[in-house]
Amino acid sequence: MIHTASSSDRIFDTARAGAPCWRGALCAGAFALAITAPASQAWAQSSTAPAPDSANLDVARSVAVSGREAFNAGDYETALSLFRKAYELYPAPTVVLYEARTLEKMGQLLEAVDAYSRTTRTAVPTGAPAQFAEAIAAARSEGEALRARIPALVVEVRGVSSADPRLSVSLNGRTLSHEQLTRAQNLNPGTYRVVGTMGGERGTTTDVTLVPGQTRRVVLNMTPEPSDPLATEAVVSAPVGAEPPSSPRRGPPTLAYVAGGVGVAGIGAGVVAGILANKKYDVAENDCANRICIQGSEGSSALDAFRTLRMVSSVSYGVGAAGIAAGVVIWLTASDETEAGQVGTIEPWGNANTAGIRGTF
Repeated sequence: MIHTASSSDRIFDTARAGAPCWRGALCAGAFALAITAPASQAWAQSSTAPAPDSANLDVARSVAVSGREAFNAGDYETALSLFRKAYELYPAPTVVLYEARTLEKMGQLLEAVDAYSRTTRTAVPTGAPAQFAEAIAAARSEGEALRARIPALVVEVRGVSSADPRLSVSLNGRTLSHEQLTRAQNLNPGTYRVVGTMGGERGTTTDVTLVPGQTRRVVLNMTPEPSDPLATEAVVSAPVGAEPPSSPRRGPPTLAYVAGGVGVAGIGAGVVAGILANKKYDVAENDCANRICIQGSEGSSALDAFRTLRMVSSVSYGVGAAGIAAGVVIWLTASDETEAGQVGTIEPWGNANTAGIRGTF
């Protein structure tokens, strides 16, 4: 189907990558117009390439419109085929720009970068539409941004020299050369299988998944175990710059549980002592008229008991808080290198004014 559009329909701005087009038919017509108007005049003024005939221009316009409609619908495989066909008929930078954008949508980032580069190298005849220059500028900007997102894979071989003629390393069935083993490989996002073999006698395999913007390292350990000359060690796959895996941490030391138990017991004792102190205070308040307690009376005894229980409650709360805090600290800072059998000690302490716990860990 051939779409036509007037100059008032030129609303498609190729310099705005990925800008939404809310009226698909109108945008498609403007896109076709951008790749062809005023094509005959532009090619006539160019001394570097022959001018295409009008039949090719009409077909290119129709194919480009269909490609734009497929792109908007998310049918990127169809769009890619149509854009490439349109470019063969009329090599406009607006068309190859959309080829690059389609490849990027499909996850073929390496091919998309190449298409963006071809867009910037497309010859623009004198008098070409302004959209051509805008497409080239957009391709340059989008291509640079995409290059930073291309994932890479570093394959490191241990145990043998990467130049050893017996060594063979393949990536998804493609054999890597010695030079490729010495540098990062730019790849499209996806899952890759890395296989390393030594003279066909022993080998190791691992799978690694690459995502945009990530560089990963795969380590192939080709050193055999001393007890088995044909054995291989497991392959390690980790992001570049990651620290080597550490040995598993031991569980929290017993001392952490002891400190926590002391803390819980202290809090509980503080609560009980506080309740008893309040009861004694009520007895003293009822028995001592005008808050004056007669020595030896029930009110006087209750008042003495209140003061003692209040002090016990305060000390218990302090010991409880300190015990819980110490347990948490010991739990979080337990060292992996703590020797087995090491024993710590912990005990509460306090007086009428302050309280806490002390010990060795």
